[in-house]
Amino acid sequence: MTLLLMGANPCATLFEGDRATAFASVWRVDWSVRGSGHALVLGTPEAVRIIGPDLELAAWLGHEFNRHLTTVRSGIAWREPELTAAPVEFDLDLDHGLFAAADDVSVAVTGPIERFLTRNDEYDLGGVPRILSTVWIPCADATVTEGDRRLRGAPRTDLDAQSSTAFIAEAEVWCTTDHPRR
Repeated sequence: MTLLLMGANPCATLFEGDRATAFASVWRVDWSVRGSGHALVLGTPEAVRIIGPDLELAAWLGHEFNRHLTTVRSGIAWREPELTAAPVEFDLDLDHGLFAAADDVSVAVTGPIERFLTRNDEYDLGGVPRILSTVWIPCADATVTEGDRRLRGAPRTDLDAQSSTAFIAEAEVWCTTDHPRR
C-alpha cells in the first residue's frame, strides 16, 4: 500500500426534509503526496466552490476525494468547481467541534456525540478502491454560512444510532491498495 494523505476532514451535509441543501468539507492536510495545508469545499445545488491558499492541493482534494464522497454530497451534483485562493482558518477542538472560515464561507460542526475508530480496506472512491482509517466523531449540529446568509437546513442526526451527517474525521489516513514499489 502507498500512503496518500494524513490529516483531518470535518464535514457537514445539511438537509431540508429529504433534500440536501449544502455540503461543506474542511481539510487539514498534515501530509500528502501533494503537500500539506488547508482547504474548504462547499457544494450547494447551484455551485461547487473550493477555497484554499494552495489551489493545486485544494483542487486535488476536491477532485480526488470530495467529488466521490456520496456520504458528504448526498444528492448535490458535482460540477466544475469555482476555485478561490484564500487562507483557511481551521480551529478544531475534539471536545467541542470545529470552526472554519475561508473567503466568505464559514463552517461550524459542533456537539460531538461519540468517537469511533474506523477502517475500510475497500472504500470505493470513484471506482478506485482505497484504504481509509479515521477517528470518526458524529456531531449533533452544524451551520454553514456563505456571504452574509446562513445556508438552510440542518444535519440529519440520530442520537440513538450515534450517527450524523455532520462529523469530524480526525487522524484520517488514505492509502492505495497496491503494493509499494521496491
